Formats: sequence, structure tokens, C-alpha cells
Amino acid sequence: MKILVIDDEKPTLSMFKLFLTAYGYEVFTAESGEQGLALFKEILPEIVFTDIRMPGMDGLEVLRQIRRMNQTSQVIIITGHGDMEKAVDALDLDASDFINKPVERQALNSALARAEKRASMPGKKEFELRLVKETDCIEIHIQGKLSLSAKKAFSALPGFDDNDSAITQANFCFDESFSIDRGGITLLMESVQQMKDKGINISMKGLSYNYYRFFQMAGMDKMASIEVELPRELTGELSGESTP
Repeated sequence: MKILVIDDEKPTLSMFKLFLTAYGYEVFTAESGEQGLALFKEILPEIVFTDIRMPGMDGLEVLRQIRRMNQTSQVIIITGHGDMEKAVDALDLDASDFINKPVERQALNSALARAEKRASMPGKKEFELRLVKETDCIEIHIQGKLSLSAKKAFSALPGFDDNDSAITQANFCFDESFSIDRGGITLLMESVQQMKDKGINISMKGLSYNYYRFFQMAGMDKMASIEVELPRELTGELSGESTP
């Protein structure tokens, strides 16, 4: 599998190439968005990592251009630590995933595992919400991209209907195809808050490590109990210390 890494910092490129090559990938690197986009057209990699802040063409523009040409390549955005606004911008442009600098090996492994799964899917999954109710508990299964257009489907959740007053526990179960944009984040957080206001306990499972970190930045972990799926048995940061 071919991976393209785009970053204007040579030490970061070297570190990605070292680890990704050791994982068995065919790795290509580019030091600018313009160079990366030209290389993308030439090699058509299955996975792209691109830094979000670069001189000239930044990572968001790289993502935008790739999405115009190709909807199947998995584009993973590298953001600065805690740069939630840029991460949300990337999700609005249909980024596959994102990781923060300094890059943790666990975050890298999570992004790779998720990208490989998504790349192997036969097509882009449409949004679907499925409810499984028991006496006092409900499972909320979500697949595909969650956006504001799902508002009508979310009106069926407990807390929106007094007929669900017996529900005391709601478990969100996210499919591996799950993604979200700015409107979806607002919808999800407002829905969770509304259920909590009705006295319903909330849990979430099926999130990748990087989505878990993103939900932490958004404050979701203060509203719900979140289980995170950890890939492989690797921990620590890429170099054993922070990347530049």
C-alpha cells in the first residue's frame, strides 16, 4: 500500500518514512503542498498524511484538491496540538482522520488502522441511524457521515419524546465508517445534553483513538462515558519523544 506524507519539516518527514517503511508501506514524501499534490497525481496513493500548516498551499487546500480528483484516497490531517478549529475545518472537507503534533505512535497506529478499513470498504457508506430499545436502555447505532442533515433522525432519540421517559441509559455505537462535520458535532452535543437533562446516562463506544481525542477537545468526555478502541500494542511517541 502506498502512503504519501506531505510536511514542510524534514525531520517530521524522516520520522514518518522510518516508521511507515518499518510497517511495510511504500512511502513517498513531499516538502510542500504543491509538490505533494503533483506527486499524488503521479502515484495515486491509498493514504495521504498532510500537515495542515505549510507555507504556500496548506493542508486544507491539499485536501480540497485531492477530494476534487479522488474520493477514495484516505487523507489524514496533521494538526497542531489542541488546534480543534483546524481539525473541524478538515472534517468539513471530508478528511478521513486527523492526528496531532507531537505525533503519538498510538495515534498514528489508530489512523492507519482506520484508513486501511475505510479503504477496503466497497463504497462510501451513507449516514444511517438505527435504534435498538430494551426496557430502560437504548442502543444508538451510527454509520457514515453525521451532519446537520441528520437532525430529523435524531428527533427519534430518547429525551426528545416523552414516550421514552422509561429510558435511563443510552449507548452510542459508532461504526468504523463513522465520520462527522461541524454541523454533526453541534447536533451530537446538543442531543447528548438534552438526554442528560432528562436524567439519561450516556456512553459511547466504537470511536477510534483519534476521534476519542477529538471528542475530548470538544468536551464530550464530560457529558458521556467514552470507550476507545486502541490499535495494536504500541504506545509512546514516534521517536520516543516529541516530533518537531
